Amino acid sequence: MRLNKFLAHCGIASRRQCDEIIFEKRVTVNETIIDAPGTEIDPDKDLITVDGDRVRLIKQFTYIKLQKPQGYISTKKDPHADQTVMDLLPKPYQHLVPIGRLDKDTTGILLFTDDGDLVHTLIHPRYEVEKQYLVQLAVAPAGFPEEELPKGVTLEEKAIANGQAIPLNGKRTLYRVILKEGKKREVKRIFRHYNTKVRKLHRELFAGISADDLAPGDWKKLTSDEIKKLKEQSVGKEFTQKRRQGRQKKLKQN
Repeated sequence: MRLNKFLAHCGIASRRQCDEIIFEKRVTVNETIIDAPGTEIDPDKDLITVDGDRVRLIKQFTYIKLQKPQGYISTKKDPHADQTVMDLLPKPYQHLVPIGRLDKDTTGILLFTDDGDLVHTLIHPRYEVEKQYLVQLAVAPAGFPEEELPKGVTLEEKAIANGQAIPLNGKRTLYRVILKEGKKREVKRIFRHYNTKVRKLHRELFAGISADDLAPGDWKKLTSDEIKKLKEQSVGKEFTQKRRQGRQKKLKQN
């Protein structure tokens, strides 16, 4: 098994974040520092540590949802932050990884798990996992994101944003926005493009899962139906991506 995949399966972080941890020379295999994510290891025989602590494969994964309040950073550790979302979870769940990020002032659903493969699938842009937001603006947009966003809007540094923007009031200061790629601070960047500012941002749905049944700061384990929904979606996205890659490969060969 590849070292980065092993660490992700152990619930250390997403596959991409595990690569960074390895590059930072924080991982040892049989007491030797390893800085190549693709290094092959034997989980049954090799001794693997991260920051000096031994890590082992997790046999049963945990899945949690949280109604994130304002004022919390969506990360496991941040020496400069007064509060992180991990402060909202009890000690037995401190090993879990937040799936993606919400800004400090953004509220809404945040998922946690130690299932590294699921984290990778849900946050990687190529799998196009859907996120739905409720957006309150300072003033109406100088333009029509409801017409332009489905066709693609060019943001700064030539980044392209695609999705849906649905106005919910006559003043066009309240929108429901649906995105699939999850670029960094994408919602705020979209409305900055239209010369307005996001006053409040709330994520209503992530991969079809809602936290509307929770008060701000509360959490609970996902139901079996919710876990099934996440896994079915991630498997479907991965299958679609592999099929698309196969078609592209055939086109290049021809």
